[in-house]
Amino acid sequence: MNQHEAQNLWDRLCRTLVQRLQDRTYQDWVLPCVPITYDGVTLWLRTPSDSVKIWIEQQLAEDLHDALVHAGLSDLKLAFTIGDAKPNHVNKVFEKNSNQASQSALQSTFSNDLSVFPQGFDRYTLENFIVGPNSKLAFSAANGIVENYGHAGSSYNMNPLFIYGATGLGKTHLMVGIGKGLMTCSSQLRLAYLKVDSFFHELTGAIRSKNTESLRQRYQFVDALLLDDIQPLRKMERTQEEIFYILEYLLQHGKQIIITSDNSPDRLEGLHDRLITRCKWGLIVDLQPPDYETRFAILKKKLEDPVFRGYPSVPEEVLSFIANKAKASVRDLEGLLTRVMFQASFMNTDVTINIAHEAYRGMTGEDPTASVSLERICKTTAESFGITFNDLMKKKSRQQEILLPRQTAMYLIRELTPTSYMEIGRLFNNMHHSTVMNSISSVKARIQKDPDFNKVVHSLLNSIA
Repeated sequence: MNQHEAQNLWDRLCRTLVQRLQDRTYQDWVLPCVPITYDGVTLWLRTPSDSVKIWIEQQLAEDLHDALVHAGLSDLKLAFTIGDAKPNHVNKVFEKNSNQASQSALQSTFSNDLSVFPQGFDRYTLENFIVGPNSKLAFSAANGIVENYGHAGSSYNMNPLFIYGATGLGKTHLMVGIGKGLMTCSSQLRLAYLKVDSFFHELTGAIRSKNTESLRQRYQFVDALLLDDIQPLRKMERTQEEIFYILEYLLQHGKQIIITSDNSPDRLEGLHDRLITRCKWGLIVDLQPPDYETRFAILKKKLEDPVFRGYPSVPEEVLSFIANKAKASVRDLEGLLTRVMFQASFMNTDVTINIAHEAYRGMTGEDPTASVSLERICKTTAESFGITFNDLMKKKSRQQEILLPRQTAMYLIRELTPTSYMEIGRLFNNMHHSTVMNSISSVKARIQKDPDFNKVVHSLLNSIA
């Protein structure tokens, strides 16, 4: 047991976390943690409450893993305990788990054991991924890879599967879900989950020891490679070269590859052309922010988590408020729900809309009751479609260059404000409310059928909200 070394490790990790997390997240959840002990495998940290412990383990799993890799602490295990735990209690907990932790640390990097995935990724399965219109293709591809694994002659080439989208939309969730699904297909499957930053550190060490060929062969040995967040490769010339040779070998030998990124291959400036070509060899799918109905379903599913067992029920108006406020990502959505639940717990009260408002204010610093102005919605829409504000609002035209932006503005007004169909009609040159309803239905249908239009609409939602 070494408390001094524990403090040094935590300080080292915090220097990375403070750069990666929003200030409020770092101050609310990371700063209160206190390092207790370290024995060479696990760093134990005390949290002020069980709620903080659950938040960190559920909401910061990916951030903690990325920070560990970036800080050169990939092999470090983190364990959190509640604030009233005494040092002797922590020792007992550690003694009880030390053999298991040591065995896990000694396991092969590539195995059919779930320890191949970072800690905190337990809930990432295909079964608990909520599918919406903006994730349907990606989810179908993920299921297809698992269902067709080991069957020759599949009519679709989904190797590699390249999943891209903004942070917090579920790319890693899908990737890990595929990996776990493949493990159920074959008990002998050798799988590796790899972050680019982690491989960079491995490669640096291999170059120093003049043993890069051995490193390359280790990853060429796997049956499935999950390569997560490849965008940092743009700045890593030598790492790109090694990744290319690994991908080339695995593809030639029919091994499954899953890749995630924040952008499509063609938009990853700085990536070598031959690596871009390999990324585009199979199927490319994107994840967009979920629509309102999907966000609501995600919240309902999240409430089934065992951590919320025994908590008061959540009224529909609170779920609706959360679904309307947290549009950018699934991570923001789940984070706000968790904060609402914990805030009610702290105050020993029922979950109410006022509690939700306080949680939102504490999370974002914004006034939750501030409404989006109709003028802002319409001006932003007009600008996005390249027409004048006056044409959008007043010009009577059935031409597509006017009609589509106007219908889109109506849809956005209904999504972002409580404005009625009749009020929207009056806003747009006294249009009948039934025409407004039909216009909004038309936009919803087009969102599901036209991926490009879908991106335009969700970009507007995120920029206006």
